[in-house]
Amino acid sequence: MEKLIITAAVTGGEFVSKLQTEYVPCTVDEIVEEVIRCRKAGASVVHLHAKDPETGRPHPDPNSVFPEYIRRIRESEASDIIINVTTGGGRPLPREMAELFGIEQKYTPEEYERMVDKWMEERMKFGQEMSSLNMGSINIWEDMGLEPLRDFVFSNPISRIERWAKYMYENNVKPELEIYDTGMINTAKALVREGKLKEPLHVQFVLAGGMSCMSPTPKTLLYCVESIPQNWTWSVCATGRYEMEMGTLAVILGGHVRVGMEDNIYLEKGVLAKSNAELVAKIARIAKELGRETATPDEARKILGLR
Repeated sequence: MEKLIITAAVTGGEFVSKLQTEYVPCTVDEIVEEVIRCRKAGASVVHLHAKDPETGRPHPDPNSVFPEYIRRIRESEASDIIINVTTGGGRPLPREMAELFGIEQKYTPEEYERMVDKWMEERMKFGQEMSSLNMGSINIWEDMGLEPLRDFVFSNPISRIERWAKYMYENNVKPELEIYDTGMINTAKALVREGKLKEPLHVQFVLAGGMSCMSPTPKTLLYCVESIPQNWTWSVCATGRYEMEMGTLAVILGGHVRVGMEDNIYLEKGVLAKSNAELVAKIARIAKELGRETATPDEARKILGLR
């Protein structure tokens, strides 16, 4: 069995901020220090979102800060880590939701849709080795009792997937395909047949449950793994208390694991993780107990087929 690739999703997405946990890194210095800790704890990949440095909410202009994140990480003790930059995070919320959360947004959803392709083409030139590529549209994960959220759609039409994949390949950025539902596996296979995606692929099964994503159960994961070609690599991203449960199953099955505050802010029930590195160290310890070594960044590059 090949070595385990641990991805640390350190900065959190839309709904992880200082309001949820004081420990989420938000400034450039905090993010770089967190990446260093995670590298030392066993992570070989870091997944980044752009954060407002004061609140930890999504940065209103992500492309203005990603180059600084990448440059500073490359100058740090974690200079060899594989950097994976989001293409899904930072999308503006519907106006009613933004007002409800007290979020000031630089762009309206309509303005975002008009400009997002240009931003993503620009983002692929920042020097990261990987970027997430969402393989389809879904409704909101959870409505949280907020009626406006029931109108929200996380939109990823096929034409957009094709364009963003093209931007990635033109800049030697490997897509990490985010699979939220089993039909998206078929989408990936179809785009391979059409020459829009290049094998071997790396897919990430997002087992977030809720109202739109696949359920975090062993049966679901086994179905997903059995549905992809053997030459594809795969990873598990499960949220909340399922992060370690499903991550452990991935370790056993020969897959890879993502952990971090984007998906789960607790080290154990009722105990906030004080660092993403605590979550990385926990899954690394589990893997060691199960007899599976963790990959260094260079070993991960070989497994993922990075240039």
